Amino acid sequence: MTGAPLIEFRQVSKIYGRGEAAIRALDGVDLAIRQHEFVAIMGPSGSGKSTAMNILGCLDVPTTGDYLFEGLSTRGFDRGQLTLLRRHILGFVFQGFNLLPRTSAVENVELPLVYRGMHAGERRRKAKEALGLVGLSGREHHKTQELSGGQQQRVAIARAIVTQPALLLADEPTGNLDTRTSVEIMDLMTRLNREQGITIVMVTHEPDIASYAQRLLRFIDGKLEREAEHSGGADHVR
Repeated sequence: MTGAPLIEFRQVSKIYGRGEAAIRALDGVDLAIRQHEFVAIMGPSGSGKSTAMNILGCLDVPTTGDYLFEGLSTRGFDRGQLTLLRRHILGFVFQGFNLLPRTSAVENVELPLVYRGMHAGERRRKAKEALGLVGLSGREHHKTQELSGGQQQRVAIARAIVTQPALLLADEPTGNLDTRTSVEIMDLMTRLNREQGITIVMVTHEPDIASYAQRLLRFIDGKLEREAEHSGGADHVR
């Protein structure tokens, strides 16, 4: 691959605690992810994958080293600057759908645009477009409790992409779903990556789910142990 990375770790370490009680969650990690990639992150409990994801999502900062976004160092960013980066550049999908329970699908998807101060009519139009991209046209006004688990995760994905983020971070996105629904969600994420060009970084503990990605990063004891190239889910897409 050519071109500058979209995101990059340069010798990133994260240490919690001090002295003999210090825990080195990340230990001098170098990684680079380019625009339009779909990358999976795996590793056992305590390997550092969740810490890496938190730093990628600007929910935490390195103890040492640097995290660069489109070549721009985030070292020294204050809390407000990190919040703006999350709000305007990043999208998040979690294992728990984190939807407002008594609110319609379209209102849930509109929420990030409310924080941006977007006009109500424009918010509604963009939210409906995002729901259409995830296959939920016609269900815009269904309340969360009226939707299946797979549909709720689709709403969560629509909410994550409605801002057209440069990077979508997915943390165990199929963890609460059955096998059939997991396949549907991963087929959707693969299509969003390929057809919409969305860069995706996904943490998972399931090899079958990781196989949808183009590249696998495996963490062991705070280090990036190895990388593996995948076919990018070609055999999965329907």
